[in-house]
Amino acid sequence: MAHVRFLAADEMEGRKTGAPGNKAAARYILNRFTAYGLTAAGAEGYLQPFQFYSRFSKKAYSGTNLLAMVKGTAFPDSFIVVSAHYDHLGTKGGKIYNGADDNASGVGALLELARYFKVNPTPYSLLFAAFDAEELGLRGAKHFVDEPTVALENIHLNINLDMIGRNEKEEIYICGTGHYPELRPSMERLAKASSIQVSFGHEAPSPSPADDWTFASDHGVFHEKAIPFLYFGVEDHPDYHQPTDDTERIMPDFYKAVAQLLLETVSNLAQP
Repeated sequence: MAHVRFLAADEMEGRKTGAPGNKAAARYILNRFTAYGLTAAGAEGYLQPFQFYSRFSKKAYSGTNLLAMVKGTAFPDSFIVVSAHYDHLGTKGGKIYNGADDNASGVGALLELARYFKVNPTPYSLLFAAFDAEELGLRGAKHFVDEPTVALENIHLNINLDMIGRNEKEEIYICGTGHYPELRPSMERLAKASSIQVSFGHEAPSPSPADDWTFASDHGVFHEKAIPFLYFGVEDHPDYHQPTDDTERIMPDFYKAVAQLLLETVSNLAQP
C-alpha cells in the first residue's frame, strides 16, 4: 500500500509517459530495485529507454522500461518475466487520473515480489519488468520483446499484473490458461487454497472480442511471440480510467490476498 500511495499521489499527476510525474515514478521504482539489491537487467543499467511516434495523438514520446533480475539458483539462463506497467493517463480537463488500481496496484505487488525473491530465489531466474507506455499501445512491452535484454527463447513465461487492488466480489481473474492449458492444473490448486475467489477466463474462443483479455495489457506482446502468459486482473470497475481511481478505493485485504496468490504462483512455476 505504501507503493500505491506514492505512485498514485496527486503530485505524480497521473504518470503519463514522458511527463514529470511519470519520470518521478520511474525514479521511485529504480530506487526500490537498487535498495533491494537486484541485478540490473536493462540496456543501460536498470533502464531500457525507447522512443516511438503515436499516429493517434500525432506526438513523439520517450519512455523508459525498468528491468531488474534475481538470478536462478539452478537454471540462471531460464527466465520468468514478472511485469506491470507504471504509466497512466495523466491529467485531462484539469483533473488528475491517479491510476491507483490501474496500475499502481500491479507495480506495488511487483516491487514486493522482487523484495521477497531477492531473499528467497527460485531455480529459474526472475526478471522484474516495470513497463512504460502501456496506455499508449503496449509500447514499452513491445520494445522489450523487439529488443530483449535476455534471449526470448529463454523466457518460459510472462506473469503480468494489471489492476489487482479491488473488486467488490473479492474476485481476481487469471487469463492465459485457455491458451496454455499446461498451466491450468497448478493454478487450479493454488486457486482452491486462496482466501479470495479466483476465476479463469476472458480469453478466446468463449468471450466476445470486446471481452477477450488476450491483448488487453502487456502480456499480449509475449503471446504474439509464442511465450506463455498468465494475466492477473480484476474486471472493470466504475473508476476504471476515471479520475476517481484513487488510493482510498483500494481494498487492502483483497490486495494482500492477490499478492499472496502471486507469490505462490511465482514460487510454484519458477522451477522445472
